[in-house]
Amino acid sequence: MDLSKLSPNNMIAGGGALVALINIFLPWYGVNFDGFSDSSNAVGAGLLAWFPSLLVVAAGVLIVLDRLGVFTAKVGGLAIQQLAMVLAGVGFVLILLKLLTDNDFTKFGIYLGLIAAAATAAGAFLSGKDAGVGIPSSDDFKGTGGGSSTF
Repeated sequence: MDLSKLSPNNMIAGGGALVALINIFLPWYGVNFDGFSDSSNAVGAGLLAWFPSLLVVAAGVLIVLDRLGVFTAKVGGLAIQQLAMVLAGVGFVLILLKLLTDNDFTKFGIYLGLIAAAATAAGAFLSGKDAGVGIPSSDDFKGTGGGSSTF
């Protein structure tokens, strides 16, 4: 794999995804009381923590693999960059929802996850601009009945 094929925008998306992957194992919630301390990572924090993190990781991986020529796909009418935008955007919104609804005893992991999701979404958007595709519209979700993929 020739990593020199990656543009700075691809590196932003891939870097955000890498941070999101590592962040799954960092503390998202925790307490400290008189010598007792306990913390929970994304897996222990519930579905709205680990699932959006995996969506963000998938978005970054799709961008990097597509740019390196390892894997390319078209899902319905969506280009790979548009699919990555959707995945990272949904991941960002779900992590934000988790933060807004369950904000007691938060640790740095949830904030880092939110930043990683935003970086991946921005990198996917900018990679899409590089490739000549924009933000997905409702017409992009109208597929032809099957996608194509190339390995």
